[in-house]
Amino acid sequence: MKSGKRQAKGGLLLLIAGFAVLMSLPFLVPHLGFLALVGFVPLFCLSRAMDLLPLRHPFRYYFAAFLLFNVFTTFWIWFVSPVGAVAALLLNALQMAAVFAIGRWGGRVLRRTLPSPRMAEILSLLFFILVWLAWEHVYFDVELSWPWLCLGNAFLYSPRLVQWYEIFGAVGGSAWILLCNAAIYLTLTAEGRRRQRLSLAVAALLVFLPILGSEIRYAGYRTPQEDPVEVVVIQPNVDPFSKYGVQSQSALDARLVALMQASVTPDTRFVITPETFTYNVDADQPQTSPSIARYQAFLAEHPGTEMLLGALTYRNIAAHGKPTRSARPRSDGLWTDVYNTALVLDGAQVYGQYVKSKLVPGVEIIPYENALPFLGRLIEKFGGSSSSYGTQAEMEAIPTGNGHALGAMICYESVYGDWSRQATRKGAGFLSVITNDGWWGDTPGYRQHFHMARLRAIENRRDVVQAANTGISGFIDQRGDVVSRTGWWEETTLRGEIRRNDALTPFVRYGDRVGRIAAYAFLVSLTTLVICAVWGRRSGRGKSAKGSV
Repeated sequence: MKSGKRQAKGGLLLLIAGFAVLMSLPFLVPHLGFLALVGFVPLFCLSRAMDLLPLRHPFRYYFAAFLLFNVFTTFWIWFVSPVGAVAALLLNALQMAAVFAIGRWGGRVLRRTLPSPRMAEILSLLFFILVWLAWEHVYFDVELSWPWLCLGNAFLYSPRLVQWYEIFGAVGGSAWILLCNAAIYLTLTAEGRRRQRLSLAVAALLVFLPILGSEIRYAGYRTPQEDPVEVVVIQPNVDPFSKYGVQSQSALDARLVALMQASVTPDTRFVITPETFTYNVDADQPQTSPSIARYQAFLAEHPGTEMLLGALTYRNIAAHGKPTRSARPRSDGLWTDVYNTALVLDGAQVYGQYVKSKLVPGVEIIPYENALPFLGRLIEKFGGSSSSYGTQAEMEAIPTGNGHALGAMICYESVYGDWSRQATRKGAGFLSVITNDGWWGDTPGYRQHFHMARLRAIENRRDVVQAANTGISGFIDQRGDVVSRTGWWEETTLRGEIRRNDALTPFVRYGDRVGRIAAYAFLVSLTTLVICAVWGRRSGRGKSAKGSV
């Protein structure tokens, strides 16, 4: 008896490991995005097995599965902050497990309510998919946000499979993954030849029709060829752990100007630097900064060349009370807001700026600081920030001197598709990612970050230029193909051409429709299930029913 129980638990552990490996590999190894289409099947089998055994405290099993998935794919957070990494991995896995638990609860209610076990199982899977998609949709907009493992991002190395992201975005990719997994699982558990054939046909259509459509779109998409724009990307390769307070800004400025002198040509229209390369810039009077003055002196010698500069800026505010949630008090009675900013300038003026607004929890923002003021002290104690950066309400298209505009995704804002598309909707002809990925060391983190920009290129049908302090920097075309790129941890520059595009994709026009529809459908289905559960208890029906996925 004990031996059989041990074997059963061993089988569950294999299912847990199978899920974690299948879902992690697409984020770690190129061209394995298709594995995500079967990655949840072991988890669905795990849920079914736990209901048949049954086991005490089943939550710990699927929590372990999601924790392994998070650790395998994003362990590199550890190199920034060990405490922050543990918190992020645990909280993200806990949320995923909670979503799965809600799906299992829905399955129990449906089994008690419906006379057909097969129909109950199908509807329970659909309910779980709604829960997951609704969670992803909301997760992109909360302060404690880490949507790196949005399931649709699993195609970061396989963008050719998801050219239809221009319509549905990455959350649409999550829906595709979950629907394919559900269909394959139902095929494996179908009883009877007719039902197996029907399930197999549905699964095959769900898997192969989107791939076929994507291949056709990939082959047929034509990037606009008129008016190529020469862009130079600067990769200064400054060790982020030895920058502030160690290297003077003057020395960094000299390094940047030397790299520009070696790479800018008369045809260069934009020079792009990584984020926060320059600091202590007055947001209201940026030209008073010695660094800005030095860059503009260089640009004045190169008419027609503009710079997209990553800078830490500040704004002093006179107010009786705290003017913004992120404002910091000064000794002279003023308040100061600090921003992670992208500025566009040429030899004469600063044309515009955008403030990073999707901030890294614990590093750039204290989540729910007003409601939980003690969090700032707690996070600071464990090596995080004691205050938050300032933000703005929407992403902007930054104006330039030539009448065009560009979008600047700062750091991991390139993970937020529904956010970054706002710049395109407001007129950005191309997109950029300015970042500093050296915090993570030589791990999968910086590679994942670079390749996620390929998904944003497809969603917006815009060329994307990434400037990373230590790499990877590169050029990505409107089909999500990498045109050119730098290596890791090298001081270098990269020159390339981009093609501006004015057309708006359905995703840019309408945003994350899949997530919004799922959120509303989840609320309706949840209300219905609660009513069924209450009615079932009062009527005494289904007392012995067991759960599902």
